[in-house]
Amino acid sequence: MKRRRCLSILAGATAAALSGCGNRRSVEVRKWRGVLFNAEVDLAIHDLPAREAEGLIAECVSEMQRLEQMFSLYLPDSVLCTLNREGRVAAPPAEFVELVAEALRIAGETKGAFDPTVQPYWRWLRETVEEGKAIEEREQARELAKVGYQMVRCRADEVQYDRAGMAMTLNGIAQGWITDRACALLRRAGAEHCLVNLGEFYAIGTQPSGRDWVVGIRNAEGQEVSLREKALAVSSGAGLYFGTGEGVNHLINPRTGGCAEDRRIVAVTAETACVADALSTACGVLGDEEAERLVRSWDGADLLILRQS
Repeated sequence: MKRRRCLSILAGATAAALSGCGNRRSVEVRKWRGVLFNAEVDLAIHDLPAREAEGLIAECVSEMQRLEQMFSLYLPDSVLCTLNREGRVAAPPAEFVELVAEALRIAGETKGAFDPTVQPYWRWLRETVEEGKAIEEREQARELAKVGYQMVRCRADEVQYDRAGMAMTLNGIAQGWITDRACALLRRAGAEHCLVNLGEFYAIGTQPSGRDWVVGIRNAEGQEVSLREKALAVSSGAGLYFGTGEGVNHLINPRTGGCAEDRRIVAVTAETACVADALSTACGVLGDEEAERLVRSWDGADLLILRQS
């Protein structure tokens, strides 16, 4: 699934640079653009000394590329692709074990509304629809039988599947998890005023003016979310349709095989981008009341549900 990932790190930006008003002065900006996780990424650091900004960019890019080698569904030699192909991976990197364990934990907390093992069904549904085939109940049930976070064994020395044909996608959590790591890197470097966006947002502190960061929600005109030491993740079935029309999309309920409501948008704020990312994926496939109950049970999390007109 291709989704644009824009990583913008605004470290130490002045109020004038952010608002376009006030005392106008020359502000140094260091930028980087590339492709990670099969999507475009850009990174910018504002108003820091050039050497310091370039060093932070290099460190962020290096870390992101290293993690891509673990979690990517597009790199055939990634740790995740190896696990999906062989059904097990021995001596996995510690970060891989950490993220898989967190994904399985959240799957349990959401009672499977978020489930990283949905990948085989996701792939089958997309191929079936795009090839113009009918969705047959027997075939659908066979593919759904491969889905179940309870059938993943995750240990420090090995990650494996209990059933043949299983596979995982970490797309519903990895971007948030990596956003959190980028924030940790920036904090260690002394950054105090940053908005980090790798598909999921995290606001370190405030804008230099003291105001909260404000993020607009795409396809929801006029809807904004204020952030301060919080993360934001947004999910919508309209992000990617299978085939040429509406009705079958990328946001799938792992428990039923059904797809999310096309024009519904869920926005979750949480204390970490990892949790916000996973909860937004889960809430995207739940009904409004069930989604609200789930988020209320999570300390520090909030939910906004919108519908496109």
